[in-house]
Amino acid sequence: MVHEKIFNLSIDRDAKIIVEGSFPNLGREIIINLQFLIKDKNDRYFRAPIGIYHPQYWKLKKLTPEKSQMLQLEYSGISRKQLNLAIREFKQAMGPGYIFSDSIRTEGRIKGLKAIRTNTVSRRIHAAV
Repeated sequence: MVHEKIFNLSIDRDAKIIVEGSFPNLGREIIINLQFLIKDKNDRYFRAPIGIYHPQYWKLKKLTPEKSQMLQLEYSGISRKQLNLAIREFKQAMGPGYIFSDSIRTEGRIKGLKAIRTNTVSRRIHAAV
């Protein structure tokens, strides 16, 4: 099952969280996978927060999957409250009786997540508007 949630951020940006659940076996366990996408005011489609022209792109490629997903989350601008809301909605849609686990334990690592973190180019564009 896939659940998508779009948030309007304060810097003329939309952020999308895609919560996907997979069943690793025939039991009641669901593994949650998260994906983070952004769309600026002038963009037509959603894209990854750290693309090939982003200053952190090569760092992202060297990191483990867990750390690279956390870096994508950090640069998406999504707050801890918004992330928890999307995960909670996914769990409610699945219904009671399931055991949920996160593939990279995101919920335990987001304690320091503040909110919007943008790169220098985005800050300049936002300041010019």
